[in-house]
Amino acid sequence: PLFSDVSLFLLCVVRDDDEDMADSAHSCTGRRVFSHEERRAIGGAVERLGLQLLENLPIGPQQPNVVLSPLSVAFGLAQLTLGAHGETEKLLLRSLHADTVPCYHQILGSLVPHFSNTSLDVATRMYLRPGFEVKLSFIEDSLSRYQSLPVPLVSVEEVNQWVENVTKGHIPNFLESIPHDVVLMLMNAVYFKGEWQTQFDPSVTSKGVFYLDSQNSVSVDMMKSAHYPLRLLDDPELEAQVASFPFKGNTTFLVVQPLLGRRNVSSVLSKLNISDLYRRLPQEKRMQVNLPRVKLQYRQELQEALSSLGLSSLFSGPDLSGISDRPLRVTGVRHASTVELSEEGVEASATTVVTSMRSVSLFSVNSPFVFTLVDDASLTPLFMGVVTNPAPDNAPMLNDDPHSNVTMSDQPVTNI
Repeated sequence: PLFSDVSLFLLCVVRDDDEDMADSAHSCTGRRVFSHEERRAIGGAVERLGLQLLENLPIGPQQPNVVLSPLSVAFGLAQLTLGAHGETEKLLLRSLHADTVPCYHQILGSLVPHFSNTSLDVATRMYLRPGFEVKLSFIEDSLSRYQSLPVPLVSVEEVNQWVENVTKGHIPNFLESIPHDVVLMLMNAVYFKGEWQTQFDPSVTSKGVFYLDSQNSVSVDMMKSAHYPLRLLDDPELEAQVASFPFKGNTTFLVVQPLLGRRNVSSVLSKLNISDLYRRLPQEKRMQVNLPRVKLQYRQELQEALSSLGLSSLFSGPDLSGISDRPLRVTGVRHASTVELSEEGVEASATTVVTSMRSVSLFSVNSPFVFTLVDDASLTPLFMGVVTNPAPDNAPMLNDDPHSNVTMSDQPVTNI
């Protein structure tokens, strides 16, 4: 594949001994066609959730890269919200940034059929322990809003097989076991496989340098193009370069690369605003582009990060009385994502022409960066990530002077 992303979200609910609380009504019933602005409001809410999660997930030598699907997490938490009441419902809506978006569930749910017309597949499933009674209203709401089909929770092997199937084999053996007290599992998988509008020639891919910091670097496979049409923004406030790589099918791979030595990726997250960047990106310009060929894999329990967002009560004494009259609590939220960035697997062109150009701009993704895969219509971030080391298995090397993204004058350039 040219570019493939896959993400899985799992939320486990167990019986608890706490008393349940009073019921409250959900508003905004009925179906209608939602406007461009309403879908972008949802996209902004999903973006804020994703950025907050990225800011609260650990990055270090043992875990140098973070990859997640804020869309997948939003689907899982939103479905849980359908069964939450009282303060628990308020906290969930606040963490989803849904408390200021009218008809949140209806608009978010409407994105599922919207994505079926793109390169994105969304699969949802509700596993129920046989004998555990769930309120019919929760099942009906989950099915109508998020197409979450209830099925019996029989074995860990069956769950893992479903995960492997819907992620096209990218996430095998997702669960080691299922605790006996788990009565409900909300799961969703997001799978994306896209093709660049402008492809890279695999015969030109060669070893390049990725600068981890001002002292250390690693060797990576670098995809290269001499005349790539790119929208490139130098953002003085972010102290970063922002590049837009379009896919076929109205999705965009957005790279935000802080200037080496000026700002780190973590400090950029708090200032990111996708819709603002979309507005300010200039017209495409052909330039020399280097982009790492990487495969990133990430698995993480999200309990600590979600607690940092104000959801710690989910794991102790939540009000989930919209799901069952029996006391419940959330025992785990697990997320897994893989991202593969590669060229198209086609034969290389037979001829290569080397020319000398007076001046050609260069954009080289050769230092830590933030990325997001964006649905162009709703500006919903399908995937987001922080990459500080695309080749963690390679031994680091000491740097010479790091190269920056500058204009190359009178350099031989391969014309592809």
